[in-house]
Formats: sequence, structure tokens, C-alpha cells
Amino acid sequence: MHDFETRLQPAKPSSYRLPPVVQPQWRLADLLTRQAEDEDGALRRQLCESYGVRHCLLLDRARSGIYLLCKAFDLDGEWILTSLMHRPTAVLLQNQTAGVAFADVDEHLTIDADSAARLIAPNTSAILATHTYGKAADMLALRELADQHGIALIENAVHMDGHCTVQGRAVGAWGDATVVSFNVDKPLGAILGGALLTNRDDIWAAVSAHALGTPNTKEMRERIRTTFAAYRLKPLALRLPLGRRHRAAVDGVQEIEHFAIDTYTHYKPRRIHSWQARVALACLRREVRASEIRKSNADRLQRKLQGDARFALPISTADRPHTYTYYPLILCEGSRMDLGRHLAAAGIETKWRLAPLHTQAGFNEARCDDLSRSVSLWQQHLLVPAGTSTSAAQIDHLADALLSWR
Repeated sequence: MHDFETRLQPAKPSSYRLPPVVQPQWRLADLLTRQAEDEDGALRRQLCESYGVRHCLLLDRARSGIYLLCKAFDLDGEWILTSLMHRPTAVLLQNQTAGVAFADVDEHLTIDADSAARLIAPNTSAILATHTYGKAADMLALRELADQHGIALIENAVHMDGHCTVQGRAVGAWGDATVVSFNVDKPLGAILGGALLTNRDDIWAAVSAHALGTPNTKEMRERIRTTFAAYRLKPLALRLPLGRRHRAAVDGVQEIEHFAIDTYTHYKPRRIHSWQARVALACLRREVRASEIRKSNADRLQRKLQGDARFALPISTADRPHTYTYYPLILCEGSRMDLGRHLAAAGIETKWRLAPLHTQAGFNEARCDDLSRSVSLWQQHLLVPAGTSTSAAQIDHLADALLSWR
């Protein structure tokens, strides 16, 4: 296991000069304003247009789409994914399939096609390609690999905007199926809910015929409350006496491992709640502008930091576009905890996500390729707040703080 400091999330600022790293997009007015007579239908149509697909099944969350692919479409063999993966989704796969195998990541934190190729076995059902932090995985190489071996390619587009293309094909339409999320920490930044997208009629016939449970109204209402408490009110709440104890560095790996490995031995996919669909539709109609702001902020920060050899910056190219749902800085020297403390003193929150699963309880016995890059990049990266709520002046303050780090 890693030394204890690498497990820590950096301390939070005592006073925020920038918004938090996670920046919700939804507004209270979205709950009160009807977006269309048939909001579910309008949301499905717009998602199909955004991601370049014909079929869309609205669900309570993205991982319900993963479950339906495993159970309704019989992708219940082993899945290949990266160790830098959302633990609940990996737990679901561990409990509902023949298991998971971990491929290494490339320099962009997305699944490495060559590493995935080395893991393909007779019982492999699917490759799960996550567009990590909004950076498109190498879809050309992964599509060729999946076709060569006759296995499914599933896109995990929970961090990926729509209207993003590679060689004229939408990201979201390269896979046999794609899952998206409407959660507060995703591009739409709404109040949970998700969708399964596909161009394949056989997949659509199987998953759309599967019985879904009723929407979880209690969970939806709780998400509204916790979203405001955890994100919108965080800068204020942490200044109050009761909030001060939450500023300190915490063991982020332990926090993730609290999601037990036996949580999803039984699972029930549900329909999306009408309020969640309403809010997601409102956010989707603002998505293009939100994406433009994130890209503008990323470009501004890139220009300010260009040439500083201490940081490897995320990049966007024609074949590997980046939508900057999050802005990951890769440290080429120094400690991310030192950088986190420095930025916190400047009123800037930082964090990391996706601790390597192969080092966590429940996944220690999974098949793995050499995962040295996954571990090193996890230890070297921090997310900084360059999202839609961050102004140009705040980006300049962030750049100045980074450049002054010694």
C-alpha cells in the first residue's frame, strides 16, 4: 500500500477565493419550471442528438445502465477497466459478472489500449472505456481492439459532454453502448439520474424490455439537500465554528472504501424521477455554453502555466478531445500535499479522485496488467477549480498561486 500522505485529500481553505472544485450547474428554478410537455421524451431526444445515437433509456443513475448491460444483454463475463475507476461501479461489476481485470492508464489517465489488449481472455465480455475528467479515451484503438476480439466496447461518458466528436463521429457513439450521468459532479451538474445510450437495436431491445423499479423520491430529495450543503454552501459552512473541523486533510482512500464490496450483490435499476429529468433537461439546454466556459478557462490557465516544467497540463487534440469537466494538474516534481497546502493558503480548494482499486479491499485478487502508471499518476495529480463558476479573474489568481509555489 502507499505511504499515508498519498492517501490524504488536501486540507480545504479557511476562506475561499475561488469556487470549490465541484461546481453544480442546476438551479432551484429548474425544479419549478416545466421544460416541455413531455420532459422525458425531450430529454431522450436531446441526449440522442448530443451523443450521436438512436436509442436512449433514462435511468436513476449511470450504473443502472451497466447493470442492464450485464444482466439484460448478457455481458456477464469479465470486464476490462482501469484501476482508476469509480468504486461503486466496479463493485457492481464485481458482484454481477465474472469479475474485473485492471488495465493501466495512458498519460491522459484514460485506459491504455495496449494494456487492455494484454488482458483479453476467453471469458472477456467487455472493455469499459472511461473518458476520465472529460478527456476522450483512444476510441480508434479501442474500437479496433474490441472488433478484433468480438467483445463489447462500452463508453463510460459520465465525465464527457455531448457534441464532442472524433473523426466526425460523436464521442458516445463509438461504443456498442454508452452510459452518462446527470449527477451534481458531472458535466450536466444536476440532481442524479442517468441514461444508457446505444445505436445497436439488439442492445436496445434487451435493455428496454427489462423491468425497472419505481423512482426513488426519498433519494432525490436527499440529493437536493446534500448538493446545497456540500457544494453551494461549502465556502460559507466551513467558516462557521461547526464547519472548521471539516477543513483538515482526510484519508480519502478510507472514505472510498466505506462503500462495501458486498453492497451490490442485489441490485434494482430504477426509472428516473420526473424532477431529475426536468432538471437534467434544463441543464442540457445550457450545456453548450457551460462547455465553452470550461474550455475558455482551461485555455486561459494553459497560457499562464505554459513552459512551467513542474506541471504536465491536460491537452485537447482532434483525435483525443478534452472537455475539461475537471482540470487535472500532473505534478512533475514536488509533493501534491505541499501544493495543496500552498493553494489552500491562497483560498483555493484542490482534490483528487479515483484511488487505485487494485489497492483497495475487495479488489486485491483481480487480474491486473502492470499498473505502475496508474499508481504514479494518481499520486501526482490534483484537480483545480476551473469550472463554469470560475471567472477569468479567478483563473488568473489560480495561475499566480501555482506559479508562486516553491
